[in-house]
Amino acid sequence: MKKLTCLFLLFVSLHSLAATQRVEIMGMVCAFCAQGIEKSLQTIDDVDDIYINIDNYFVVIDSTSEKGIPDEMIKNIIVDAGYDVKKIELIDESVKNVRAQYEKK
Repeated sequence: MKKLTCLFLLFVSLHSLAATQRVEIMGMVCAFCAQGIEKSLQTIDDVDDIYINIDNYFVVIDSTSEKGIPDEMIKNIIVDAGYDVKKIELIDESVKNVRAQYEKK
């Protein structure tokens, strides 16, 4: 029982060190756009997982850093890929949860 409790606490503490950011993107209208953005964002070392929703024009990024990826870095990558960033914010949900929420519709 002690081992199970320790593993649970370790998992929770590791997850609390990660940050999830939601990025609203203007100009992302197709799967090819999403693929290019995802490939560009995956070059960042701290990126753990990415979910892109082209219907609602946003990207969600899980990072291994507790502060997340610097907004300016995200913005530069997306602008260099040919798109505009409308908003970047930290959110409480993980990529896994956001993906499940939008893919069940």
